[in-house]
Amino acid sequence: MSRPQITLGVAVLSCGLLIISAFAADPQKPSKSNPARMEKAEPTPVDEPEPVPEAIVEEDRGPWEVTDRVELVFKEPIAVAGDKTLSARVLLKNKSETDIPGKLVLVVDGSSIEGSVLHAPQGQFTETTPYLQMLPVKRVLDAGKETPVKSLILTTTESTAEMKLDSASLRWRAFTLTQPADLNNDPPADEKQVPGKGYTWGEMRRVMGIQGQATVALIEKHDGAILGTGTSEDANGNLVIRVYAAQGGMSRKLPGSIDGVPVELTVTGAIKGGPALSRVTNNNGKAELPGAPKPDTSSAPAAQTATPSLASAATATPRAAQVGPPTRRFTRPVPIGVSAINQTDVCASGTLGCRCIGRDGKLYVLSNNHVLAEQNSGTLGDPICQPSQGDVICAIIPGDVIATLSDFQKLQFFTPITAVSTAPVNIMDAAVAVTPLGMVDVTTPIEAYGIPARSPQENLFVGMGVQKQGRTSGFTKGKVFSINVEVAVKYTPGFARFRNCIDIQTQFRTPSFGSPGDSGSLVVTLDDRRPVGILFAGGGFDTFLNPISPVLTRFKVGVDDGTGAIPLLGSGRMGSASGPVKQHKNEVIPLSK
Repeated sequence: MSRPQITLGVAVLSCGLLIISAFAADPQKPSKSNPARMEKAEPTPVDEPEPVPEAIVEEDRGPWEVTDRVELVFKEPIAVAGDKTLSARVLLKNKSETDIPGKLVLVVDGSSIEGSVLHAPQGQFTETTPYLQMLPVKRVLDAGKETPVKSLILTTTESTAEMKLDSASLRWRAFTLTQPADLNNDPPADEKQVPGKGYTWGEMRRVMGIQGQATVALIEKHDGAILGTGTSEDANGNLVIRVYAAQGGMSRKLPGSIDGVPVELTVTGAIKGGPALSRVTNNNGKAELPGAPKPDTSSAPAAQTATPSLASAATATPRAAQVGPPTRRFTRPVPIGVSAINQTDVCASGTLGCRCIGRDGKLYVLSNNHVLAEQNSGTLGDPICQPSQGDVICAIIPGDVIATLSDFQKLQFFTPITAVSTAPVNIMDAAVAVTPLGMVDVTTPIEAYGIPARSPQENLFVGMGVQKQGRTSGFTKGKVFSINVEVAVKYTPGFARFRNCIDIQTQFRTPSFGSPGDSGSLVVTLDDRRPVGILFAGGGFDTFLNPISPVLTRFKVGVDDGTGAIPLLGSGRMGSASGPVKQHKNEVIPLSK
């Protein structure tokens, strides 16, 4: 296999289970609602392969997933073309508002037709997953335009004579080797309009600055009844300073505006961090108390004994399309977004956020400090288990170990809350643990969002859609409610002051986006699964995240999408288009001006 094919080969292992209807009754008017037509036809001739580029330069850092930017269109419905052959004619349509540059590739991950395999004219990424090259190198797919039509041939192990295609489906993803312009994380220009808003990025940053300057004075003035502030919107989409209160009855005590920016109140009660101590979990709206699983007496490897190459890290781990409540013990490799904890933290529960690749070539799992490092009490080398001990009747099961604690950002606490003006500032509640090959997967359970993208989403705005998979509340969707949040969070040792957080709410506020035990969940964008932040705290209907980019920079890791591509650490910015950050560590920041 040539180098280009090998480079492309690692991309396919990130293919998730994005299932779409792949059929239409009218060849000229594809329709998702009409079933495929069973018909006999001569086998469709295979297109001539297009030239494969001589090399893919490392600087491309591809592939870049653009699945949510394109639509798979069937110009002809899938039809029986022979005794063990199905055929169709397909194209990709750019449904986004921006051009998609460079080589565009369609990867078919599989079909609901048992025993079917795509025969692709361009070859195969791996021995089991082919691809179709939809555009040659250096071509651009304009917004709203379509690629040339390609022949799609499926061969089957069973005879197609009696197949019923009306309920069949196809799993696919699309990649480009050139980074699309809308994946650029550079801060947007001040005069540029925030997507879908009546204000510019510059106006949003101005409000963030006013809000940030007012926070400490508000907390101190109200003797701890105010917990923090954020930049948010009112019901009409106008920018406001959001004030978070521990109790009601504060509206009349707050100013109507600060430096001309309106002030709105949200009552959260105490905002808490820390692992869940209850073994009760909420599974699809039903409370359940999981029973103790059958102990696994086998010993799991606790750490990597060798540094694998990035390519071998991808190919050595099979994809695990598993189902079931996130509190159960999953077959290895375990999905992300499920129950996990430091095994010395008896009867506690948290969430395994995601798998990462380090710049050192090792594999890691990412979650909170209070999940993997016990609120600073953990010791490097501590075993990390799946599921959490709180979900196995507090039993220590050696075979449940999936990783060992390798690094954590120390949390800095203070008390009482009125001492916030001199309190140290935290920017993350995060830790990583090294994990052996084959122990942790890159995808969520099958009912959730799938595989996160590699490129972090740093330019956030109010109303942006997000999603997550967590141990307690499972798969939930929400939207960014406030950015640039500065808030005091209650932990067991005391309060911790955080800056640059992100507040998430669901559409109707209840149920909440996150619940106790969801700590550590990776939150990704709704449209393209780009990492946004790590869930670490909550209060009332509000769930708080640390932005992902400083976390990745701190630990020198990138979110793993299974391709084995070079880790993307991000810029280190805080997730609200506020500019670069020079230091990526918790530090004491003087607040008096």
